Amino acid sequence: EVNCVDINECLTSNGGCSTDAKCTNTIGSRTCTCNSGFSGNGINCVDIDECLTNNGGCSIDAKCTNTIGSRTCT
Repeated sequence: EVNCVDINECLTSNGGCSTDAKCTNTIGSRTCTCNSGFSGNGINCVDIDECLTNNGGCSIDAKCTNTIGSRTCT
């Protein structure tokens, strides 16, 4: 009898996913999903400039400033 155990790829170097992504272990593999505020395939994630759409949700009387993974309104 041979016993096989799934390897959790996420335990080493975030499974090869971007540092701005979540690694989720699956049986025999893993998936990478970019964190909120980032877009991409999980291996490569880039910051979304929220200020480019609807002033980032800030008031029309506020300045939207993009930050890594988010934005600020002042």
